[in-house]
Amino acid sequence: MVAPANATEDAPGTFRDKQQNTALQNHVSFFDRDEDGIIWPSDTMIALRELGFGLFWTVFGMMSIHLAFSWITWGTIIPDPFFRLKVNRMHKAKHGSDTEIYTTTGVFDDNRFNYMFDMYTQEPHMHMTLGEMFTMLQGDRNPYDPFGWVCAFFEWFPTYIMLNPEDGKMKREDVKAVYDVRTVFLLGFYVDMRRGVCLGVHFLEDWRTE
Repeated sequence: MVAPANATEDAPGTFRDKQQNTALQNHVSFFDRDEDGIIWPSDTMIALRELGFGLFWTVFGMMSIHLAFSWITWGTIIPDPFFRLKVNRMHKAKHGSDTEIYTTTGVFDDNRFNYMFDMYTQEPHMHMTLGEMFTMLQGDRNPYDPFGWVCAFFEWFPTYIMLNPEDGKMKREDVKAVYDVRTVFLLGFYVDMRRGVCLGVHFLEDWRTE
């Protein structure tokens, strides 16, 4: 699967060859348990639990994600009764009031990431505090876009919880790893958690050394 020719089209190909996937496709691949290009609500629940979220936030996150994005990513006039998501249409779920780090075709924009991070963090721009994160969310807001405001909050705040920085500061490379996901990082995180190790920081350290 590769990036679509333009934002109105579905991404061509299959999901098997992860080396060709866009950053957004890889980002959501963690939730596609059987790698068939379709994410069921149960897939999302399992993935969120493996990321360490409690039962309430797992159920809330699953319902929010699938209720909000199933119809637009499924590609039919009649909504999918199972509220599933299609990986090859995830770029169509890009909402307003976001950081614009993903393009409309799901490609990671490195220049935009650096611009955003440098704008909202203090020198030497290697960390982001919770306060700086909320300032960024406020700065990214588009007028009359409450849906986008809510989506952005529930994308970034869980990211902060997942990274769980001991000093309260998310490292620049850790945030980038979440956006510009390396397949090794995600699959390693998944396999090791199944072995009983649930420290995502370990894999972020591995990602930095590559």
